[in-house]
Amino acid sequence: MRKLLFVFLGLAVLGTTPALAADGPACVRRNDIRDWSSPERKLLILENYAHSKIKLKLTGNCSGFGVYDSFQITGPLEGAATCISKGDYVRTKWAGEPGLCTIVGLEPYDGPTHPANGRHTSY
Repeated sequence: MRKLLFVFLGLAVLGTTPALAADGPACVRRNDIRDWSSPERKLLILENYAHSKIKLKLTGNCSGFGVYDSFQITGPLEGAATCISKGDYVRTKWAGEPGLCTIVGLEPYDGPTHPANGRHTSY
């Protein structure tokens, strides 16, 4: 009887946790960004190691998505393996000045990571 109880409890726990591999094509994790570009102001295109791409629309005062600039994506779920989602923050440091934007739009993207008018080229 105890074994049956533990089996049901185990299934209940597994049923409530999100699946890691079945997050969908729009899931790019914070620790899985392979490449990125910013073809327009307040727009980021991210590509993961599985070559899935998402386009992030931002609002706020972040700037500095150039070749030598960096950014950090944070949010309420700080784990590195969580998917980037609406409401997360993009923190930048451009010329020593901090910036903060909020992700207000997120959609799958199937175009080139570096469009012709993009401002970042990976090495």
